[in-house]
Amino acid sequence: MAEIIFTKEQVKKTAKSLIGKTFGELNNYQTKAEFYSKGFHGQILEEDVFQYGINSNSAPDFENIGVELKVTPYKINKNGSLSAKERMVLNIINYMEEYKNNFYTSHFWYKNKMIQIIWYLNEDNIPKDQFKITHELLFTFPAEDLIIIKHDWETIINKIKAGKAHELSEADTMYLGACTKGINSNSVRQQPFSTIMAKQRAFCLKASYMTQLVRWYIGEENVEKVCQDLRTKTFEKEIEERLESYRGLSVKALKNMFNLNSNSKSINELILAKMLGVNGKISNKDEFLKANIVPKTIRVNSNGKIKESMSFPNFTFEKIILGEWEESDLYNMFSTTKFMFVVFNEVNDEYCFSHVKFWNMPIPILDNEIRKVWEKTVKIIKDGDIVKEIINGKRKTNFPAISDNEYCHVRPHGQNSNDTYQLPIKDKLTGLSEYTKQCFWLNSSYISKIIK
Repeated sequence: MAEIIFTKEQVKKTAKSLIGKTFGELNNYQTKAEFYSKGFHGQILEEDVFQYGINSNSAPDFENIGVELKVTPYKINKNGSLSAKERMVLNIINYMEEYKNNFYTSHFWYKNKMIQIIWYLNEDNIPKDQFKITHELLFTFPAEDLIIIKHDWETIINKIKAGKAHELSEADTMYLGACTKGINSNSVRQQPFSTIMAKQRAFCLKASYMTQLVRWYIGEENVEKVCQDLRTKTFEKEIEERLESYRGLSVKALKNMFNLNSNSKSINELILAKMLGVNGKISNKDEFLKANIVPKTIRVNSNGKIKESMSFPNFTFEKIILGEWEESDLYNMFSTTKFMFVVFNEVNDEYCFSHVKFWNMPIPILDNEIRKVWEKTVKIIKDGDIVKEIINGKRKTNFPAISDNEYCHVRPHGQNSNDTYQLPIKDKLTGLSEYTKQCFWLNSSYISKIIK
């Protein structure tokens, strides 16, 4: 197909002309059996609107002007807020070639430095051909974001250079991720510094980053930033340095220092925000939202041990048995989330701020040990084999216990035994059709190793 020549003005004018139209209006979809296949929204724009045809070139879609075209969905949540429906997948990472470049000579930068974004609203119970295009934006990375994007790219490349492309995780980085890209987990390719085959991955703008872009551009929401200048250091290093002067101060002293009278569960997060010079919860700040960084308070007792394991959201029995491991909520959470552990040590019966630790679940542990716990849990539910025995009126389950696995276990996380979810299959021993809410927990002993 001959190269289609557009100017930037023509690309933007065409994109703007699509606003208010449905995909069905843009395409004679009755002649296309693939209309409802994955990626058909982009296909319609590529073939029927801009007419340059589907391609997998390393060059931008409009090479003469250096503009890539991306169609991406967003949704309206029940509380009225906006969220991206998915990450924005960019170009495949060529492990054998990309490491030879610097950021500004990379295939990533060549293809994605300017992106014509076209948003459509994804609504439940509406045919896909009736999804409506609502907004467009000729997007270049804001200067403050580009600093972090560049560092993210370097983090990914350094892992490839270390022969660890097979250990890449979307959670390694902040805004620019390395997401899996292939038919299934068997989609692998060679890497240059190891004989281990690595999952095929693509550069992507994380769903959390896209959500903030949607809220900024479509929802016109402005969110407070924590760091204003990261030209000389990483985000993590900046946070660590700014907190250093508070090391050793007790929660009581910090509350007095910042005039905080609250005794809420989020008090430590409020203290953290104050130490960093911002107001409100730190989890609601720009970088934390874009990078999907979740702060978690860790209390270390005077004996050096962590009293509590770390809980995560409840899972429903009916949902967890559907789909494969890499489609599960547990995999998605650990593969995309970076945690910031805020550590308080007990000293003379008071908890004092010690340090912060940025951490994400290593892929080898996630794909092996954590997966085993998830698979065992799913099998128990599918088999209706939840209750192992009843001793003195108390039920003991077959779910993975803290003693069964070094990293993770399953136990109740409901208000009480009457706080239940429906079972897909009745429990064999008790005949119960509902059971107490459960969730996955990271073992306290594993957390202790992480923060040390």
